Amino acid sequence: MSVKKINTLFKSIIIILGLSGASLLLFVAPKISNYLEGSSKNLIIQFLFWLTAIPVFYILTSLWKISSDLGKNQMFTQKNSQRLVKIAYAGLVESSIYAIATIIGLFLFKGNYPYLLICFFFFFLGLVIAIISSLLSYIFEMASQLKDENDLTI
Repeated sequence: MSVKKINTLFKSIIIILGLSGASLLLFVAPKISNYLEGSSKNLIIQFLFWLTAIPVFYILTSLWKISSDLGKNQMFTQKNSQRLVKIAYAGLVESSIYAIATIIGLFLFKGNYPYLLICFFFFFLGLVIAIISSLLSYIFEMASQLKDENDLTI
């Protein structure tokens, strides 16, 4: 598979994820929050949905920039390594928000196990994103150093 096809596929996936996330926020999130009883609880759930969207869309825009560098054949650079570190921090922020949402859910939504399971799932998903992107950041950093060293020897 050529770099251009991979880049097109990667950007298509990012667009699909962004559109599905936006549609989730605009159409599905209000219905989910209305499912829970109490208007103050609805506002809390809506606020948590919108708050968690910030790091997710930041991750998607950072991945778009990395994909653009892939299209320019400049994949292993310091800039992409730093972007991956920022993605790791965004994943940790996402996990922190869901940890807080889980704690809030334990007190406000007693017995609402689907809510708690969803919060736990996204908590661990944020941790996985943070771990993988920090590992990739280290790999990109080493590859960038090897590339710079190789460019100097030629």
